[in-house]
Amino acid sequence: MSTVLKPIPASGVRHEALRIDGQRVWRDAVIDVRNPYDGSLVGTVPKATLDDVRRAFVVARAYRPTLTRHDRAAILRRAADIVRARIAEIAALITAEAGLCIKDSTYEAGRVADVLAFGAGEVLKDDGQIFSCDLTPHGKKRRVYTQRDPLLGVISAITPFNHPMNQVA
Repeated sequence: MSTVLKPIPASGVRHEALRIDGQRVWRDAVIDVRNPYDGSLVGTVPKATLDDVRRAFVVARAYRPTLTRHDRAAILRRAADIVRARIAEIAALITAEAGLCIKDSTYEAGRVADVLAFGAGEVLKDDGQIFSCDLTPHGKKRRVYTQRDPLLGVISAITPFNHPMNQVA
């Protein structure tokens, strides 16, 4: 069984940890995740402290990727396979947490698998392009080579709640 998504416990309530620097971090203070339809408790997540956030940013800034494109593609393909194999379970969790109907939640889970698979293919594409410079009146007869560099900073984002899983895929 994958550890990416633990099965929903018999109680129906999931308790998740923060993940900072590859470690699970638990806090006494939690945020309840409630079903917007009936208000029932779906799960809890730790309420991060300011120190938790600062530590996460320090770790993120210090991170330097070491995976090859092949490795990244393999991870994304595996993630897509896991999502596809567990679409019904994932859709049920999305419905419970976000209040989407099961049809839309199932669609979202499938879309996440598609995005991950698409990303696996994109990561293998050549990142360099060659452009002619004589395309404008001021251009010269030469070529420019471009190369994509990895992200050099940390991104913090707040995403909409309506399609939560696809936002992070």
